[in-house]
Amino acid sequence: MNIPKRKWARRRRISAVVCALGLALPFAAQGAIGQASLFGQGRLLGTGAVTAVDGAAGGGINPWAVISGYGTNQQIGATAFYSHVLLNNYNMDAYGASLGIFNRIEISYARQSFSLGNTGTALDQAINAYAYGLAGVNPSASQLNAPASQTLGLSGPAFFGNNYQLNQDIVGLKVRLFGDIVYDQNWWEPQVSVGVDFHHNEMPANLAATLGVKRNGVSYYVSATKVWLDGLFGLTTLANFNLDITDANQQGLLGFGGVNGMGYKVEPAASVGVFLNRHVVLGAEYRSMPQNQLIANAGPLKPLGDAVSKTSAWKDVYVAWFPYKALSLTAAYVNLGTIATEKNQSGLYLSLTTSF
Repeated sequence: MNIPKRKWARRRRISAVVCALGLALPFAAQGAIGQASLFGQGRLLGTGAVTAVDGAAGGGINPWAVISGYGTNQQIGATAFYSHVLLNNYNMDAYGASLGIFNRIEISYARQSFSLGNTGTALDQAINAYAYGLAGVNPSASQLNAPASQTLGLSGPAFFGNNYQLNQDIVGLKVRLFGDIVYDQNWWEPQVSVGVDFHHNEMPANLAATLGVKRNGVSYYVSATKVWLDGLFGLTTLANFNLDITDANQQGLLGFGGVNGMGYKVEPAASVGVFLNRHVVLGAEYRSMPQNQLIANAGPLKPLGDAVSKTSAWKDVYVAWFPYKALSLTAAYVNLGTIATEKNQSGLYLSLTTSF
């Protein structure tokens, strides 16, 4: 059968296209599979940790060297969290999200709202009592209850009052330098990461000026986390140690630096945890805080400044539950010590983290 040359040419072109598509199909399929798994959860349960109140992957009060989410070194993972801290005189809400990129880089955001409750009015009264007392005046009830900022001769609204809130935003960046908490079982080195947090506090300018602090600050940390799969009592055991380089007062909720300037301090932090089984972790944390002088470092208001400046290390005992990778729940008893003249600030911490 004679086939015209034009038809032969058309058939050859069609055959070439079919062959090319056939050869390209496996590569296209592989690329599609790779693209579909770019956002994934390939790491082991619990290796993404929970979320600290500053938005980074870690415990309740400390960031750890782990990267948030469950993405492997070829995947991207993400988390969202909400935490509530209920103390004797104060309470705090924190929420935010993070992105873990190739188990190497973590980008996080957290919004913190710290409510003074009825303690705000007590703080106003204490400031007024100091101010009038130093002037040799026995203050009346109306004078004690006046806006503290007005008593100190500053413009603007009352400093505190009932249910006053201190709000700040924290943007964090963490980079894993070396090590792997799971695969480095036969080697002594931990997983090590470095991080930086950018804070913006929304306190009024007159309050910041009276405290002698700045509203924006940057904190740095180095974190080392080690996991032993056959640790204490044969259970998986975690240990974490941080060095924080910071000038943040109460993690930035009371601003940065003090009347003596913006000197950075190196503060230690540590965490431990034992996996009672694959889903439940029991542990404890410790975080030291800088002691910056606020309000005054000399003169008649020094006693008030000393009282407000007093800070304590943060501590907690926690239990974290990982029912599956998409969800973790953490409950803790926290003791934050003295905050803004109020001692023994302890209470309940609850946090939920979702991973996807």
